Amino acid sequence: MDTDDALELISIARDVGREMGLTVTAAVVDAAGHPVALARGKSWHGPYLAFGKARLAAAFRKPTTVLLEQWEDRPLFAQSLTEVIPQGVTLNPGGHPVILDGTCVGAIGVGGGRPDQDGQVAERAVVAFGDRTTGGGHDTPSTEPGGDG
Repeated sequence: MDTDDALELISIARDVGREMGLTVTAAVVDAAGHPVALARGKSWHGPYLAFGKARLAAAFRKPTTVLLEQWEDRPLFAQSLTEVIPQGVTLNPGGHPVILDGTCVGAIGVGGGRPDQDGQVAERAVVAFGDRTTGGGHDTPSTEPGGDG
């Protein structure tokens, strides 16, 4: 995930947010969870939350919504990740990995709406980004429950 791709993904996410009546914060990390780009919305805490969602999605290569569902009966596992993953994570919907040609190249974290809205913005942005990048042949990450990730 280079800076140009990250900025394009953020632009898409902000457009999707606007379509939904939201002003979102969007943060993009590379596959290792390192920050690549950020566009802040209205809240002071938005960047922290968005980067945390992106790091969680990148670490497990799955949308944060799916991960939270998988860990519903294991809250201590999820809670432990806030200290285990460098720079911490945000245990909320709104993070989504970017999978291109079967490889995770990074992730986006979105904040600014309700948790379900953040998840929708992130997913729609990744799908649109994949369509632009691969001419409509985007890959979608596995969302099958099971295991830790």
